[in-house]
Order: sequence, then structure tokens, then C-alpha cells
Amino acid sequence: MRKNGLRNAPGIVLLILLVGVLAYFLGWSKVLAIKSIEISAVGNEALVTPLILPKDVHIGMPMARVSSARIKHDLTSMSWIETVTINRRWLAHDLRITISEHHPIAQYLSSQGQTEYFDSKGYSFVSPNPPSGLPIITFTHQDQQSRNSVAQFLAAAPGDITVGMTSLYVDSLDQILLTTALPRYPQLIINWGTVTEIPLKVRVLRKLLTLSENKKISNVDLTSPLTPIVK
Repeated sequence: MRKNGLRNAPGIVLLILLVGVLAYFLGWSKVLAIKSIEISAVGNEALVTPLILPKDVHIGMPMARVSSARIKHDLTSMSWIETVTINRRWLAHDLRITISEHHPIAQYLSSQGQTEYFDSKGYSFVSPNPPSGLPIITFTHQDQQSRNSVAQFLAAAPGDITVGMTSLYVDSLDQILLTTALPRYPQLIINWGTVTEIPLKVRVLRKLLTLSENKKISNVDLTSPLTPIVK
């Protein structure tokens, strides 16, 4: 057994040397160093570049030493950022960082007096360049519970119902009143009640809108989805 171990020793030493050389080649050698960096951030390059250059990545840095986790961590202060994609083109010595943003569908004024936004998944964030004309969410009481209610509602409500949203009101009991536009209903006011049973309330709403006697309604109360009220 001992002789076999001695016989394999040169191979083990050679393997260790190869691993060491490879590690140096990738992690320290300038052979695969970065020669160009491209950052695409939907027009917000000036905001994100100082957060990662040159601290996280810079020209001349070995490609293998680029840490995706570190770059993403340092960008977490930008709440509008949704995804960060890092693409290493080894032979071209090129690093590409592509950033996508959350898309706001409604806005509200926070308790600190700052305009913030919700996306269709209920995520709340601050946007550096929001579109104009977004519907306004009005809170009777601005608190975390009310914001959570809006977030849960937007995450659960189908896009075809919220896409035509013109306003959203949240009362002191966290009941949601939505004004939206739907096919054949240019301005429909929907009282959803609380954010419980949203899938059931959506099914009831769709059924109500297919009934011929409801062609001219402008208000739907889904507070009690099994006994809805239309006007």
C-alpha cells in the first residue's frame, strides 16, 4: 500500500501544480484581463456606474475575479432595479452588465412626502424616471399595513383589470376601491373590500360582466363576493 502511494505521488504533485497554474492564470494573470466594460441601465447609467466602478470591477481586472454577488449587493440601494445580468466574453476581454427596471403602474405619496411607485407584482420602489400620467393611489391612513394591502391586491389582481386603472383608494379599514376601464365599461368602480378572496372576487366580477342585464352598470361591490351588488 505504501509503495502504491509513493508511486502516485508524482501525479498528485503534478495535479496540484496544474491547479495552481490554472488558478493563477484565471485569477491573477493579465492574459484574460478585462479590456472593456459596457453598462446598460435603461438610461440610468450615470446613477449605477459610480456604485460598481472601479470598486467592484475595472479595466485590467482578471475576468475570473469579477463577483456577480458583490455587484448585485452594491446595487441593492437602487430599489428600481429589478434584475442585474453579468455577461463575461472571455475571448473578447469584454464585460457586459445589463440592468432592467421595475415598471411602475401606479404612484403614491409616502408618509415622508416622497413619490413612490408600485409595479404589477405589488413591489414598491422609488423610480428615477417614471412615466407621466400614472394613476394615483390614495390612502386614508398611510401605514405599512395599507401598503401591504395594495401590494397583495396588485399581485393577485389580473393584469387586464389593473391595466386600465385610473385610481385606487384605500380606506381606514384597508378596503380597496378601484376605478378602471374594461372592454365595454369605460369607467367601472369596483369595491373589492379587503384583499381576502381576490381570486373568487375576480371570478364573480367576470361573471357579472357577461350578464346582459349588467351592460350599463358603473359600480360593482364585491365586499361579499357571494352576494355582490351592481349599480
